[in-house]
Amino acid sequence: MSGFPRPIIVISKCLGFAACRYDGEMIPFPLVGSMRAYIDFIDVCPECEIGLGVPREPISIILGDKKRLIQSATGLDLTDKMEAFARSYLGNLDDFDGFILKSKSPSCGIGTSKVFPDNGTDEYLHQNENGFFAEAVLRDYPDLPVIDEKQIGNSLLRDHFLTRIFTMASFRETSSSTKMHSLVEYHTKNKLLFMAYDKQIMNVMGNIVANKEDLPIEVVYEKYLSLLSQILSKPAETGNVVNALMHAFGYFSRNISVREKFIFMKKLQEYREDNSSVFELKKWFISKAEEFNTDYLLMQTFFSPYPQELSGSLQIV
Repeated sequence: MSGFPRPIIVISKCLGFAACRYDGEMIPFPLVGSMRAYIDFIDVCPECEIGLGVPREPISIILGDKKRLIQSATGLDLTDKMEAFARSYLGNLDDFDGFILKSKSPSCGIGTSKVFPDNGTDEYLHQNENGFFAEAVLRDYPDLPVIDEKQIGNSLLRDHFLTRIFTMASFRETSSSTKMHSLVEYHTKNKLLFMAYDKQIMNVMGNIVANKEDLPIEVVYEKYLSLLSQILSKPAETGNVVNALMHAFGYFSRNISVREKFIFMKKLQEYREDNSSVFELKKWFISKAEEFNTDYLLMQTFFSPYPQELSGSLQIV
């Protein structure tokens, strides 16, 4: 696989871009260095954007009559400023494919931010709240992938996130032509990938591409995008991935020895027991597709949905 599109990702600025954290520090995020070769980033610090300096007194989420964003040391209520900034910033974004946000932040945390009962106390109620900016992201863009720097350290969560952003970026490129043959080609090369996520939705997407109702091309693309967002919204389940792998295996199963078939079944069982082994299993499939010149499998994004340099085996240190 080559010629990957460049996804556009909005990222918290403190994650390897600038020393803009409340304490004047930058968060080490080595993965950004690898990702920059393949992904375009739009970095933002919501707290700096609403006028807070660096360093600054920390801000906290306070839950009283309503959720508010307070700078405890000064008593400054930043709720309206942050909400206005989030609306304006997100409303003015153009093409982009997802978000990487700072965990635990009162502005950017995704279900990891602390909530306090009142101003000035160190005892928090819980730490599974969305930050104010993250809340707006999830509300305004429910179909786009959102992950934090802790979650992306998990190889399977990272794989799902990268698969989504590269698949969506590829669709963005495809839709720029608004040609039916481009959509047919896109669906064809992603067919196994979609089968691994949800075969039923994949079939509906195929019917949309067939366009038996002779709908306007813009309507076809709109309907297809809606289902594309839906099918990629959750990680692929083990059973669906196994079905896709078995389907792919049929393309060269008659050409391999009994021993090699046994090796495949063993690898499949290993995957059922440990999902992270899927990366090695896909490499095995690519080697067999190359050995038997199975062009259909070699074109399938399922085996390489994003650059290998960003694969699940990448170490986060």
